[in-house]
Amino acid sequence: MLYTIDIPKDVYRSLNKNAKINPFFGKDIVGECVRLISDYYETTSDPTDKGWEQYYKDVQGWDGLYIAYDALTERLPELDEMTIKRYIYHRVLGQTWNGFAKELMVINDLNLAFPEANFKRTSFAIDHDYCIDAEMYHQDTLILGVQIKPESYLMMNTPYQLKAKEGHRAKNEQYKEQFAPYLYVYYNEDGIKDKPQLMNQINLYLHYANSQAPSR
Repeated sequence: MLYTIDIPKDVYRSLNKNAKINPFFGKDIVGECVRLISDYYETTSDPTDKGWEQYYKDVQGWDGLYIAYDALTERLPELDEMTIKRYIYHRVLGQTWNGFAKELMVINDLNLAFPEANFKRTSFAIDHDYCIDAEMYHQDTLILGVQIKPESYLMMNTPYQLKAKEGHRAKNEQYKEQFAPYLYVYYNEDGIKDKPQLMNQINLYLHYANSQAPSR
């Protein structure tokens, strides 16, 4: 189950770009959400949105959300309190869960499409250090790294966003040098974007892996 945004999407997008409130969503205040949800995934056999909420509350607590709320109400007097509360909740808990859940959906879809391979979600360390969300294995051999992004990532073009994308690619290249090639998988509301083209790319990697495998 995915979280829905309970405020107008244009308001949500505008707030996401508001530089004066972004510092109040840093890891020193609301926690390192990607690490937290990775830890949650590693400690449960049945991850759910409600389970994620409870895990965040138990491990991180709500203090950071209260700090963000006080800061936003002071800096955004034009917004009502409920809009601010809903924005904070979705940005910290909902957005984190939705991105995580969609990654799992993509990984599951890839495993169904390629039963001879095994796509696994990476550890937080690999994701953090190399911006690689999943890895494809063939007969226990690492073949490919996968970065999973929403289709909207392709349209990100502000100076801050472009700098972030450059950073992602630099980490991806380090992964390529140390471990395996990588590719990007984009998704939208209908599932994997340009799926036939992506399947062809992955098939090429699998064909190469099979050709290199020792004969029995």
